[in-house]
Amino acid sequence: MDLSSTFFPGFVINNLDNKVKNKIKCNVLNMDYAGECPSICPVCGETLIGHGKRTLEITDTPIMGDPGLLHLRIPRRRCSACKYLWQPKIQYVDENHLLTERAFTDISQKAIKQPFSDVGKEYALSVNTVKSIFIDFLNEKKNTLRFTTPAFLGIDEIKIPKLGEITVITDLEHRTLYDMLEGRNQDLLRKYFDELPHPENVLWVCSDMYRPFEKPIHVDLPRARWVVDHYHVVAYANKAMDSVRIHVQNQLSKEKRIKTKKGLAYTLRTRLKRLSTEEQLLIRECRKNSVTNPIAIAFDLKEEFFDIYDKHLNSKADAQEAFAEWEKKIPRDDSFDGFHKLVGTVHNFYEQIFNLWECPIHITNGFTECTNRLIRENSVKGRGTSFDILRGRTLYRKTNLERIEDNGMLLIGPNIPQKGSIFHYEETKDIDDNYNEDESQYFNSYDYDPFIGLRPGIDYDPETGEILQEFEDKEEVEW
Repeated sequence: MDLSSTFFPGFVINNLDNKVKNKIKCNVLNMDYAGECPSICPVCGETLIGHGKRTLEITDTPIMGDPGLLHLRIPRRRCSACKYLWQPKIQYVDENHLLTERAFTDISQKAIKQPFSDVGKEYALSVNTVKSIFIDFLNEKKNTLRFTTPAFLGIDEIKIPKLGEITVITDLEHRTLYDMLEGRNQDLLRKYFDELPHPENVLWVCSDMYRPFEKPIHVDLPRARWVVDHYHVVAYANKAMDSVRIHVQNQLSKEKRIKTKKGLAYTLRTRLKRLSTEEQLLIRECRKNSVTNPIAIAFDLKEEFFDIYDKHLNSKADAQEAFAEWEKKIPRDDSFDGFHKLVGTVHNFYEQIFNLWECPIHITNGFTECTNRLIRENSVKGRGTSFDILRGRTLYRKTNLERIEDNGMLLIGPNIPQKGSIFHYEETKDIDDNYNEDESQYFNSYDYDPFIGLRPGIDYDPETGEILQEFEDKEEVEW
């Protein structure tokens, strides 16, 4: 059986050879054109005469375990009258990169998941060539894929070394990544929202307390209401409680300070209903001592602030009343300045915080935080990659695109097949958990945003976005 037409239509296989390309052994299929050759010039109608043959080297998918090359020998004919040159058009070949379409697809998908250097070794291509192919793939997707503007937007930021701040935009209703923007400022968001198709579709936007978000949301998203993510709000209660603990411990002798500090910080950050018997006794001991009693008071204030969300979910008025009563309980002592600052923060964002109670779905940026973690891991895997490449590797994951299509949010573009790996989801098991780059330049759990992103190595469910293992700075708040 002649497999030539099946392997590559229009050509016949002569033999299998090998060669070294970029210091890598490749298997080469030598093939001859087997199609028809015209005898009449399509331009002027004169006779075409033979003009020699040309051999094209085309990169194909691996052959017998090694990088594959096709040496395609094609005839050429020239018109002696008008100088028209004919040569056959080769199907299924990307002429820009001299590789088959199947190789282009495979390289593009592998480049989402693997470093360019690893893909280059598999295809005997240079890193720059693989990068160029992947960029063309991104441009192709940019032109062929359009996502429906979601009703519930999540906005957050992540800081990546060498790239700086990146704005992450998610569809919170369908738990998908919608887009990524290079930078984080008011002008950037205004330009983006101004060009957003059907901005009237956006009804709710959830983010942290970044004031420059306000104008783009109110001006460019005419029907949207801004909700401050409650995890960011309650995080400041923990910060205020820690400030009281530190203030009290600084007044103790070194011996007592060490004894008090041991395990206390973790205990105070644990919710009351989850305290062990030993932890309850530790806080009870703080109540008995006039010096350490403020720590217990701060713990109670933290718990009551969390309860505003936990116990008054169904009534905005009850939640507002609970906050007003909580505010009155804060001592005037200077050590409780952190709680007074929290009160000021709530009043500054009063409408945005209590908008949460009017939102028709439980809106939180938890999924956006999980997405930030994927972005960080992709950045670690492809150290030094450009923003466009990082965006493509995250946005065009198979999991993300499948979920977009399943929820009817793919406006323009091809169907994503149920079988086969057209878009890959990047595995996280190969991420180096000992990644030791100085994260202080882009991650600080308290300076501004307590939940700016998840560190590499935190387990999560890629389907639901549920965080299965949390690092010690992240607060667990039950809704």
